[in-house]
Amino acid sequence: MPTRPKRVATAADAADVRRIRHLVAVSEGDPLAPFALRPEKQYVFAPAGDAAVGYQIRLGTAVASGDPVGAPTAWPGAIEAFTLSAQSRGLRIAVLGAGERARPLWEQYRLSGVPIGRDVVVRGNDFTLTGRRFRNLRQAIQRSHNAGVKVEIIREGDLTPEQVSDLRSLIRLSRREDSRGFSMILGRLFDGGAPDAVIAIARDRDGQLAAVHRYLWAGQHDLSLDVPIRAGTAPNGVDERIIAEMVDWGRDQGVERVSLAFAPFPDLFVKRNRLGMLTKIAYGAVHLLDPLIRVERLYRYLRKFHAFDQQRFVMLRRRQILIVAVALLLLEFGG
Repeated sequence: MPTRPKRVATAADAADVRRIRHLVAVSEGDPLAPFALRPEKQYVFAPAGDAAVGYQIRLGTAVASGDPVGAPTAWPGAIEAFTLSAQSRGLRIAVLGAGERARPLWEQYRLSGVPIGRDVVVRGNDFTLTGRRFRNLRQAIQRSHNAGVKVEIIREGDLTPEQVSDLRSLIRLSRREDSRGFSMILGRLFDGGAPDAVIAIARDRDGQLAAVHRYLWAGQHDLSLDVPIRAGTAPNGVDERIIAEMVDWGRDQGVERVSLAFAPFPDLFVKRNRLGMLTKIAYGAVHLLDPLIRVERLYRYLRKFHAFDQQRFVMLRRRQILIVAVALLLLEFGG
């Protein structure tokens, strides 16, 4: 007989957040795990508390974020508890960013998978700038060296008040909304909520801030890029330079993987030169998102690393695709 789900409050309490922090710390190999800690999320736990689903509600839809955090053996119990909780309140169910391991578990609840992109994961021991395929990446990084860029890596909790003030000024100037996002951004930079986050700061030869990246711990051996911020006057190649420095730094710290971002629809752009009718329609539809996110430009940037990894899916009931699509857009881009 199914386990009765625990009642979930309208906002996660401090005890639940502490439990989620622990589950994120043991979630190896999942680049999206740290984003379970986004403040607006609610949680449903597996019966033994060793896995949990983070979610939010929009338009009558309970949208789970990524895969459950915690022990993969406990994922079925967390997914069942989430499903029963949503059904008991008359909510639709959807998942944004389900990975390949979790997809079959959601399919048991009559959800279908729609591929939306791939993780981009650089493995430290395999990272190299040699060879023809890395020519564009190597050239971008060299341009940053030519521009005199220097990179400093520091724990977020060790930033001085002056450094925080400078970084906040860069955020304002870049007009980057660090509060936007749902499944793949934590945001809320420098509010004290992520003191162990790793901050990579790039300055030009005059000492002016050029860019800053924030990385979050996923398990004990992975780092995931949260929010990259770049000054409009930053030298070319500064982001690529930060990533290269971050991978090198991480290797010395025992970091096995650095997740850069999520690449939406990379397979679509690979096929753009041999477009059939359906692919043409999909290609045009993807570009409707350009006012929110430059999807193809992001793909061209990320492909330099040759690090596309597992697929991610939206899981939904196909007859609900329109209402779920609107709910997902509101969560991811609504601020």
